[in-house]
Amino acid sequence: MKRFPKLELLIGIAACVLIWLLGYPQYREKVTMSKLYHVKVNAYTLRAAIEKYAAYNEGNFPVKVEEFGEFFTPLVNPYTNKPVTGSEIKVFQYDSRGESKEQSPTSENGRLRGAPGTLAYGVFIGPGDEYPSAYGIVGFGQDNTPIAEKLPSGEVKLFVLHE
Repeated sequence: MKRFPKLELLIGIAACVLIWLLGYPQYREKVTMSKLYHVKVNAYTLRAAIEKYAAYNEGNFPVKVEEFGEFFTPLVNPYTNKPVTGSEIKVFQYDSRGESKEQSPTSENGRLRGAPGTLAYGVFIGPGDEYPSAYGIVGFGQDNTPIAEKLPSGEVKLFVLHE
């Protein structure tokens, strides 16, 4: 009966450890990117609900998430795998119409904070108006800050969906 040499066993273990060391960081990066993309999909879904609401309400955007009613498609938070309720979507108001388009980390959108995987819905209601004339949607990543990407130029740009 032939004995299994210890050296071959150590080489096999070393090969498995090497494969894990090379593959695990890429796996973690893919999981992180998948969660960020899922938050972006949720933001686009919320945008579709806003636009559908506007189509049925003479072009007026909703002021509160509760107004979406039948237009709101249930969202799933990729960090908790639980449904995102309307109360988890942060609603805030912009001071000027152009703020909803700001993608700088120092803008109003950049100063927002929220639980990982949730969204913020900001509206601008002009003086004398009853309904918003502009909106912005911001999604939050794992560090509770808005999702951002670093451009090849070195500039950091926030992911903001706006009207």
